[in-house]
Amino acid sequence: HGRLISRAVSSDNPEMLLLVVLGLTVLVAGVAQQLQVSAAVGAFLVGIALSGEVAEGARKLLTPLRDLFAAVFFVFFGLSTNPADIPPVLLPAALLAIITTFTKIGTGYYAARRAGVGSRGRWRAGGTLVARGEFSIVIAGLAVATEPRIGPIATAYVLILVIVGPLTARWTQPIAAKIEARRGGGGGGDKAVGVSGAEAEPVAKSAPERRLGSHDDLTPEPAGEKHE
Repeated sequence: HGRLISRAVSSDNPEMLLLVVLGLTVLVAGVAQQLQVSAAVGAFLVGIALSGEVAEGARKLLTPLRDLFAAVFFVFFGLSTNPADIPPVLLPAALLAIITTFTKIGTGYYAARRAGVGSRGRWRAGGTLVARGEFSIVIAGLAVATEPRIGPIATAYVLILVIVGPLTARWTQPIAAKIEARRGGGGGGDKAVGVSGAEAEPVAKSAPERRLGSHDDLTPEPAGEKHE
């Protein structure tokens, strides 16, 4: 039903599209809340249902609001967390941060590779993915609402990724490039390499040398004489 919903909320007026999408999101979130389901899940389902140009337009319009509400959300449960509860959970939060950092880099690398992106672009995509994750906001909201003790772990986890995210976005690709350069540095000479890894054949071969005829060779022979 995604196409039907997209057609229903579609509008050429950006203000109208913004109001309709926000209204639909609040409506579905309220219905989900009445059904004893998290409002975040209902709002997330609305985002999944939208597709095509409507989804792209809504994304551009709602990106500032998304960032604002995400910051408010994390500040809210960060303030509701006792700072004394964070040090005991730093180790689990650090382990989660390490695991998710490597998995996000690997996921971004694999997805970019499937899309035909070059080696540098693959690492860059994986590095920038660490600092992003709108879906994690939904999961964090559900976790905190279900189990309040997860709040300190989520807070410590977010604090770690706030520091690690920009660093991975900046240094993942240069570090990977240096590692690849060291691995490939054992070969001698700069040789062109084809897609399959084999050395490419020379583009053009030199034509066989031809001796230009001299003036005597070009002079016609008199009749009756044979050239020895």
